[in-house]
Amino acid sequence: MGSNSIGRNSLAFLIIFVTGVALIQTGAAMAGPKSRKPTSSKKARAAGASKMASRGPARGEPSNCGTCNLTPKGKKASRSKTAKAAPCKQPGYMDPAVKKNFNTAMRDLKRSGIKPVVTSTWRSSEHQARLHKCSRSSRCRKAHPGLYYAKPPGSSLHEAGFAVDISGVASGPRGAKRLTPRGRKIVKVMTRNGFKWRYGLADPAHFEADPQKHGYRSTRQAIKLSQSKCQIRITSGRKKTVGSSSRSSKQVSRSGRPGSKKA
Repeated sequence: MGSNSIGRNSLAFLIIFVTGVALIQTGAAMAGPKSRKPTSSKKARAAGASKMASRGPARGEPSNCGTCNLTPKGKKASRSKTAKAAPCKQPGYMDPAVKKNFNTAMRDLKRSGIKPVVTSTWRSSEHQARLHKCSRSSRCRKAHPGLYYAKPPGSSLHEAGFAVDISGVASGPRGAKRLTPRGRKIVKVMTRNGFKWRYGLADPAHFEADPQKHGYRSTRQAIKLSQSKCQIRITSGRKKTVGSSSRSSKQVSRSGRPGSKKA
């Protein structure tokens, strides 16, 4: 083989090598930087954020409030301002003056073989207003067959924590309802524990106690005091009352004499 042939082979090899290197560099530039996988710490932070979001309201926020958590977008309301703006109570709240009687009645019903289904206790005035509006609309009543006439806000003993609704007392169509054997037991036990079956078959689920027999001057005063207090959970897990008034029923009884009875 001559020297000219060797030179031509070396030159061809060099051209192929340079061309290959150029192609590799061009491909790397077009691919761009590789995306980095999130580190374990980033994954942990993302998982923590997702877990917190799924928990709902943080501990310390008011619970069971119809309007407590309705904060305008872009604004953060403090816990104290939120509590004062919309009074709220824990689920199943009853006024402390009748809470013991209510618990006794529930225990007596269970002992007699009845599992009471309580459908309503304390209500906010806002909730009462919505029920009152619905009860006056034939279309709304048709959509909610279990709803009877609801009093205007400011006049229902549900707003004071002195009323409770229990299902299964009567059966049959509206206007022709009859007391069930279960209902007779419920009426008897509730009456024995200080809760009147005030409206009978016109509103068979409703039972109520009289605030004036428990230290309040009137129904209106009991409602006002109950609606001006808000129970919230604080970091220690205890309940704290926040609002314009935190007097107990005993303190109320000392503040004035009982007045005239008003429904």
